[in-house]
Amino acid sequence: MGDRAYAPASKPVPVRATNGTANGGAGGPPRPAPPSMLPGGRVPPPPMYRPKPAQSRPPPRPPRRSARGWCCACCLWLTLVLVGLVLLGAIAAGVFYVVYRPQPPSFAVTSLRLAALNVSDSDALTSRIDFTVTARNPNEKIAFAYGDMAASFTADGAPLGDGVVPGFLHAPGNTTVIRGAASAAAATIDPVQAAALRSRKSHAMSAEMDAKVGFQIGRFKSKRISVRVLCAGFSAGLAKPAPPPAPAPAPDAEPTVVVAAAPAPARGRGRSRGRSPRSVVRTSSSSSSSGGGKMTPTDAKCKVRIKIWIWSF
Repeated sequence: MGDRAYAPASKPVPVRATNGTANGGAGGPPRPAPPSMLPGGRVPPPPMYRPKPAQSRPPPRPPRRSARGWCCACCLWLTLVLVGLVLLGAIAAGVFYVVYRPQPPSFAVTSLRLAALNVSDSDALTSRIDFTVTARNPNEKIAFAYGDMAASFTADGAPLGDGVVPGFLHAPGNTTVIRGAASAAAATIDPVQAAALRSRKSHAMSAEMDAKVGFQIGRFKSKRISVRVLCAGFSAGLAKPAPPPAPAPAPDAEPTVVVAAAPAPARGRGRSRGRSPRSVVRTSSSSSSSGGGKMTPTDAKCKVRIKIWIWSF
């Protein structure tokens, strides 16, 4: 048999399928189309990558705090500052108390004399009171400076008279005896109070004294604050007129000598520590007493109140 020559079989040309199949294949995902061939059967190179130019962006803004955040921060800092000030004040007060041991002064109405008391039919009051107040300073290193002291007295609830005692310096460990007078001239009072004053011989008394007081420690002087002294629990009646003076003794008569006992020295811890005994200073108001009668001793204790604006402590 003779040899037959066959023509070489050509490669199948891929056909792009439109219904999801190509070259009689079964259904499946479509295959990408082959790249177009260059002359000579070469495959074209992939496209060159060109980076996109960077876009200019504005710088980021810092986050803004809301008004609520600022308010909370201010409240926090204010609370911390107040707590710090309170702690510093407490520490300073504790150190001051340990070093100086401060104590309030004490007052007492030691004697009183109702020199004059007259209530007219028209309920007009005319009166005069002579009084003695003893002030004691128990502190050893603190002095008190008192301004002019305004004193007012009441009897059975009715205002009986007003007076002013000049200011003074209350030295440490000092006892000061204050003598003053209060009076009222034709002051109109309530008819019920006027009737009570007419009908009673002994009257329940009370006193109220207001002054500006500051303390001194060495050269340091504090600002003066208002202090009120309240005294109650004592009574007084109209003083009897003084008896006429006794006639002068005859020249030949033997003179009479009256000897008064000297007061006993005060005993206390002050002398055991080498301190000097407490001194007594007597002060008196500018007005002088008139009328007879002796001062009636009383034992009326007084309370000291510190007045700041409308509050009293």
